[in-house]
Amino acid sequence: MRRLSAGWIALGLLAAVLPFPLSPDAGQTRISAPEYTFVVETFWITMPDGIRLAATVFRPQPKIGGERFPVLFEFLPYRKDDSFYMRDYPLYAYFARRGYAAVKVDIRGTGSSEGRLPPWEYSEQELEDAVEVIAQLARMDWSSGNVGMWGISWGGFNALMTARRRPPALKAVLAVHASDDLYHDDVHYLDGVFHIDEYILIIDHENGLPATPDYRLDGAYFKNRFEATPWFITYLKQQRDGPFWRKESLRWQYDKLKVPTYLIGGLLDGYRDTVPRILENVGAPVKGVIGPWNHAWPDNGEPGPNYEWRHEAVRWWDHWLKGRDTGVLDDPQFTFFLRTGHGPDPNLKQTPGRWVCDTWPPERGSRKRFHPGSDGDLAERPGEPSTRSLHYVPSYGLATGVWWGETTGDLRPDDAGSLVFDTPVLDETIEIAGFPRVRLRVGADAPLAHWVARLEDVQPDGTVALVTGGLINGSQRQSRLNPVALEPGKLYDLEFDLHFTTWTFRPGHRIRLAVSNALFPMIWPSPHPMLTRLVTGDASWLDLPVLPTGKRNPPSFVPPQPRESREDARYLRGEGWPRGDFVQVKDVWRETTGVSWQTESEYEVRGVRYLVNERLYFETRDSDPARSRYRGEARHRIFLPEREIDLRTHVVLDSTADDFKVVFIRRIFENGRQVRERTWRETIPRVFQ
Repeated sequence: MRRLSAGWIALGLLAAVLPFPLSPDAGQTRISAPEYTFVVETFWITMPDGIRLAATVFRPQPKIGGERFPVLFEFLPYRKDDSFYMRDYPLYAYFARRGYAAVKVDIRGTGSSEGRLPPWEYSEQELEDAVEVIAQLARMDWSSGNVGMWGISWGGFNALMTARRRPPALKAVLAVHASDDLYHDDVHYLDGVFHIDEYILIIDHENGLPATPDYRLDGAYFKNRFEATPWFITYLKQQRDGPFWRKESLRWQYDKLKVPTYLIGGLLDGYRDTVPRILENVGAPVKGVIGPWNHAWPDNGEPGPNYEWRHEAVRWWDHWLKGRDTGVLDDPQFTFFLRTGHGPDPNLKQTPGRWVCDTWPPERGSRKRFHPGSDGDLAERPGEPSTRSLHYVPSYGLATGVWWGETTGDLRPDDAGSLVFDTPVLDETIEIAGFPRVRLRVGADAPLAHWVARLEDVQPDGTVALVTGGLINGSQRQSRLNPVALEPGKLYDLEFDLHFTTWTFRPGHRIRLAVSNALFPMIWPSPHPMLTRLVTGDASWLDLPVLPTGKRNPPSFVPPQPRESREDARYLRGEGWPRGDFVQVKDVWRETTGVSWQTESEYEVRGVRYLVNERLYFETRDSDPARSRYRGEARHRIFLPEREIDLRTHVVLDSTADDFKVVFIRRIFENGRQVRERTWRETIPRVFQ
């Protein structure tokens, strides 16, 4: 799952630090109680073309004769019988104990399912299969006929896409960390600029694994999985926004979402913008929550505070799938965590702030505008126009992170490669929630440049905390669909949103706008050395979405409950999604800046041991950014009772001013002997990247 983090938080500690009143009995008398035992069963679901999809159901045991249960359906390529075996149990068991048949299905060509790997994520085949699966689940003899679709990340994406198709049995969806704009907000082209990270490597790597449970290296495996074109190559050939990305992106067809939708996002997650956009644009019943965490579940995501989202999910499902009045529609439409403001801390565990219930957009909200000045000031009144120049240094950006998410440390290293503009020391509190917006009058002496804008909080001690940021591909200044090269020397007005945020700027602090042209390794460096210019005064500005003053009620969330775990599986090291530190490496002789990352995890499922390694390396040259490089390596060793399967993936991406050159190598070994090797070599033209 995209940057899925896991962690346990002691219940007593959590209750002590949560900044809102918890109501352990909130809604308990009106929602399903954990009164069911359940069995876990596997079965096949046959598609119209004869392909069988592998399914696992956590099925409640009836308490009375003929009792049937609503179905909760999650549809993923993430291998339910090995990679996600431990992840699923605490989620599915919770719902099964409350009278829901919780069903997990592997997408065709992945995990235990039959068929050929789809050509890309969220393909027409995947979504057609989802509609068919829902229809068949509604007809199961243990099903009430009502189905809910849900998931985090991929499962949230395809839940929204399936809901747009309105299968009759689908009564509601719950989407956690999902995107409604695949080109701009997903992990392939962040804000319209090419991006690559550990997820892109590991998904193509795991797509090359044999099917569970036998891991058979037969003709079907080689044809349907091992030889399937890596998705990375497919996405690299889609560098422009257009039908490929917009066909399934809800942002361009909000009117088609008619199914009731519950959305959860995180202030440190790259997909958070979806929640307020859907709240504002969809007419169907929609509820939204944005908390302080990263790409993780609200009960254990970091940083906290956390709450028991599964309790709220049951209230949602009970209303739409069981017809119970749980009061869920009486709650405020939108709940978000208003950050008090804090110093930079890459290891932040608890975020200061409070929960706020409000409408979206907030009533009586306003915009507060600041203008950058010639002497580096950021003022409410624009000064005389002047021009500030910035030398493009491609290697700046690591302090900001590898996507618009996760906790960050002191931003001063990135600010050193930026134009920075600060307000005077504040003498009043400013609370914001929403999308900050910038307009920059800029120019470059090259045909392609990207502009990055970061909103920051300068602490009294001089350290700098990231509040939010955003960027724009200069070629997309007029249209994402029809990019056009910059005319060197010409000035342009670029206007764009920064990503959704909440923050409190406190007295004694300063607000900072930082503007740069590099964000490495989050985005691929633009190819030309250059000088860029920013015009200050009334031509450029920063707008902040200021919250109105007044009392706001907190939600009645309940604290996280302990998660159940499987008895036949365990982590040996590296629990959850692989983690690692990004380390910067300077090579003075080669004049390169590199960023490396590596991780290792080991786990055991039903007597089978799995060892997973992943390594990344990014490199660019400040004097010649066209010559940038990415190298990724992943390895999966599966220790079966009498066999060892070893899958290795090696990816190298080199760029020139005109092309991307890709080498993708996949090798499979059995008992130490190489069985098959497949290499893809492609030269793909750069298209405004």
